[in-house]
Amino acid sequence: MAFNLEKLKDNDAIFWTFQWPKIREVAAACGWAVAIHGSVVHDLDLMAMPWVEEHTTADNLAECIASVVASKDFYREPIKDEKSKPNNRVVYTIFAATSYIDLNVIKER
Repeated sequence: MAFNLEKLKDNDAIFWTFQWPKIREVAAACGWAVAIHGSVVHDLDLMAMPWVEEHTTADNLAECIASVVASKDFYREPIKDEKSKPNNRVVYTIFAATSYIDLNVIKER
């Protein structure tokens, strides 16, 4: 696969590189583990699972991540996808400046 310089022009990977430590920190404080999956080209795809017994709700996790990636001029509530997903998974869309996060949360049964 050849390196495509044009693809970098619309790439948000640098933005997410700087946001990642804050996202991990707030998730851990909420009792959740997060991991990146996907290309990180146009958005940030995250997976989250409860990591400790005393963790916050998935809704609270999404709100906390949203507050971390918000700019002082831009904040929107996370949007929860109410459609049924396999494996007890729920998906949130979290907006940040010019990009967004698809947060896939594996909830407890």
